[in-house]
Amino acid sequence: MRPTIGMVTAGPLIELAGEQWRGASDGATANGCDFVCFVGNELGHPDRQKRRANAVYDLISPHRVDALIIWTTRVGQLVGEPAMREFARRFEPMPIVSVETTLADWPTILMDNRGGMENAVNHLIEVHGHQRIAFVRGPQSHAGAQERYYGYVDALTRHGIEVDPALVTMPGSWSWDPAGAADAVAKMLDVLDEPPHAIAAANDDYALGIVAALEDAGLRIPEDVAVVGYDNHTNVRTHDLGYVTPEREGPTSTVQRRVNIDAGTPAFTTVRAPFREMGVRAAELAVALVRGEATPEVETMKTELVVRRSCGCLPSGYKRSAPAHGALAMPKRLTADSVAKNLRLAIGTRSSLLPEGWAERLVSTFLIAGRDGNGGEFLGLLAECLRASARAGFEPEQWWPPLFDMHRFVSARIPDALALSDLWLRVQLMVAEAFERAGTFQYLLHERRDQTVREAGQRLIASRDVAELTDALVEELPRLGIPGCHVMTYEPNAEWARPMVSYEQSRLRRDTDSEPFRSDQLTPYPLNRPEPCSILAAPLFGVEEQLGFVLFEVGSETGWIYEAVQQQLSSALRGIRMLERERQAVAEAQEARQKLELAHSELEDRVRERTAALWEEITERERLETQLRHAQKMEAIGRLTGGIAHDFNNILTVISGNSEALLRRTAADDPRRPEIEDIRHAGERATNLTHQLLAFTRQQVLHPTQVDLNKTITKVRSMLSTLVGEDVELTLTLPETVSPVWADAGQLEQILFNLAANARDAMPDGGVLAIETDDVYLGEDHVGRIVGVRPDDYVVLRVVDTGTGMDESVQAQVFEPYFTTKPVGKGTGLGLATVFGIVQQSGGQIDLASSPGSGTTISIYLPRTRTSDGPSGQPARRASPRRGSETILLVEDDAQVRTLTKRLLEQAGYVVIEARNGREALKLATRHPEEIDVVVTDVVMPKMGGPELVAELRRIRPTLAVLYMSGYTTEEKLGDTAVLLTKPYTEDELLDQIRLLLDQTG
Repeated sequence: MRPTIGMVTAGPLIELAGEQWRGASDGATANGCDFVCFVGNELGHPDRQKRRANAVYDLISPHRVDALIIWTTRVGQLVGEPAMREFARRFEPMPIVSVETTLADWPTILMDNRGGMENAVNHLIEVHGHQRIAFVRGPQSHAGAQERYYGYVDALTRHGIEVDPALVTMPGSWSWDPAGAADAVAKMLDVLDEPPHAIAAANDDYALGIVAALEDAGLRIPEDVAVVGYDNHTNVRTHDLGYVTPEREGPTSTVQRRVNIDAGTPAFTTVRAPFREMGVRAAELAVALVRGEATPEVETMKTELVVRRSCGCLPSGYKRSAPAHGALAMPKRLTADSVAKNLRLAIGTRSSLLPEGWAERLVSTFLIAGRDGNGGEFLGLLAECLRASARAGFEPEQWWPPLFDMHRFVSARIPDALALSDLWLRVQLMVAEAFERAGTFQYLLHERRDQTVREAGQRLIASRDVAELTDALVEELPRLGIPGCHVMTYEPNAEWARPMVSYEQSRLRRDTDSEPFRSDQLTPYPLNRPEPCSILAAPLFGVEEQLGFVLFEVGSETGWIYEAVQQQLSSALRGIRMLERERQAVAEAQEARQKLELAHSELEDRVRERTAALWEEITERERLETQLRHAQKMEAIGRLTGGIAHDFNNILTVISGNSEALLRRTAADDPRRPEIEDIRHAGERATNLTHQLLAFTRQQVLHPTQVDLNKTITKVRSMLSTLVGEDVELTLTLPETVSPVWADAGQLEQILFNLAANARDAMPDGGVLAIETDDVYLGEDHVGRIVGVRPDDYVVLRVVDTGTGMDESVQAQVFEPYFTTKPVGKGTGLGLATVFGIVQQSGGQIDLASSPGSGTTISIYLPRTRTSDGPSGQPARRASPRRGSETILLVEDDAQVRTLTKRLLEQAGYVVIEARNGREALKLATRHPEEIDVVVTDVVMPKMGGPELVAELRRIRPTLAVLYMSGYTTEEKLGDTAVLLTKPYTEDELLDQIRLLLDQTG
């Protein structure tokens, strides 16, 4: 691969900076190397925005550059030599060539600043005889400017002129600002008694300011004060200058600035700085470093004095000059060959583009024309040479000095001055015409160039996206004479970049990868060119951010065009990014709106779902509240009923017991026997009623055992058939695999009879009554009429009729006691309430499904037994003798029940000790601890209940037999082995239980 030579410089790339850049580029190309110029700004620039351009220096890396040229005075004039050395160390160990300032041990290219200024001041002294010569010094940070001051001092010292500090001034600005020089010279003139004869400036920009100050003071240049500059360049494009343009009518119009220029501004006598030659030589040394060849430590390039009107001279073709008011010097040995040589030297390298032998032919034909008066051939040849030189870029005014010398040579040899004068007038007209034509062309060329740049810039800046920007570049770059352009944009981290536009060799490159690459590689792809190429690297940045960089492949156009396109690209990228952010913001807003709409929709759905769920919850809560109210009402009724049943059962115990006693003592034909039997029958009916009351209030005394539900149903089938009547068809579906249940067998029969009776009444015209059983599982989500039923395995007893059914209002009250839809006298309203109470007391669940005209289904869920063994149904009562002689402690708070029970026991031969409550019984038992064989006690009594009494007695006699009596169940814990006799009881039930207990404990 070809080596790549890089160069660091500061923009703008116009005039002298462009000459430096072109020189280094030409030197690299001539040595077969690629060239990359990194254009930033001065280090330490006070303008923060302009300092952003220095990000381009971060792109310099050994990955892409083999050797580096640093033009130190362009980059480091604000920071000084130490800071420049520190800056250069960033690029080690890359080989470096320094230009204009020595940096460490790297090779350095200098110009003879001191000698060049000394020659210019010598000219003022020796040619014009000036003694009082002032000097305007350059910025302190510019090393070359200081050397030029020393050259001024050297010239004065050489001629024995003392340096007058009053004639030396320095602008306060760090830059080469003409306005600063104008102000400094104005102050100097104010303090001097008389103006200096001449003023030398550290560069041509300052010379402009000197002219402005002198004209403001009413002094003429060069008649009153001569002026010389340095560089052979005036950077009029870089300064804030005023321009004077002639109007078609009236006085001139001036844009007021501190320094104004116009067509009358004199051409400066100056020292030409060899910037191009220095660039060429710097590239040659850089190539030598890459190849490992030896290089000089320091190499100094010669300068050249260029004499123009500002010092008071008229230039000659022999590069000599003389005061305009004196005689012109003539070489002693002037020949046709020397004149022709002088012509070729004036044209320079472009003379090779003119016709063969043109200089010699011009001299000979001009000499012939002067002798014979026929100047046709000479004028034709001159016209051809003028056209050819113009096409080669040679300025017509440069023809004047050599033609003037040729005229002097010919006029000395031709006696007919009139014929020569006429011919010379024609020459002047022809050259003036060529000069005017060239000026007009240059003006039009600059105008067209500016217009093209403006049009291209407008299109670039107006690009709305990358595609439009790419299209604009593809169409505009050829118009601008730029053969290649590579636009790279930074990732969030500027160390990485991504290619955006790759345009080279007059076409868009399509094979570029859009993946990020390291920025210091410049491109993610090689630039394979058959010939060495020159590239300009410039930053792309905005007010607050680095956007990327651009690589221009350099064509034949001037440098300012590249910087103009760079600025336009920066503006375009800023605009595109702003539009992208705006689009993104709009997209995000649209997305946010859609999300909001979606969220709103979801919220509405959630609200609907939640409303439905809340409605379900409310419905469920209302159902549960209804169940709770029902349970609370039943509990209240239960407490009331329990109290009533307790007292009522005591009364029934007396009624039933005495009626049975009377019947035993009354003969069958006794006329009083029917009345006594009516009393007993009424007692039995009252007993059944109390059982129903206790059933729906869950206070009935149950005797649960393992029961085969199918057998129970089969056993009462005939009774059920009789109950429902002939018009109702009874069907049974009883699978053999149904599990046994844990329940009171007698209560199960009661449930079947009650449900069958209700179904019969709902089918007055007949129908079908279906009874089914099955094993089921109730989960947590099962909704039944009973609250708090735990999930478990159950056996379902399902009773289905085809009757009239019930509406919702009836279903809501159907399990409440004394609620009935039957006519008065046709029902008590306790049937379903009794079923509900039995099921709830058994730990089961109940469901009801019905609708008017569609019949009713009642499902009873009873707990399955945990074991499959054990007796089934009610255990058979063991026969035992009813009489005895043991001592019984009878404890009963109801006097009539106590009297009746005592009489029955005593009649059976037992000794009875009676007590009204638990405390009285405990005292009696304490007196006769060994005499008591069995305790017969009521459960609920004032002062001390039965269970508490038994607990105290068993501390004395742990094996004491106990028989509890109660008309209803209570919350009292009687123990797993307790024996309970339900009130009202018969004499046989009482005596059988006592005898059974005594036999078991005897």
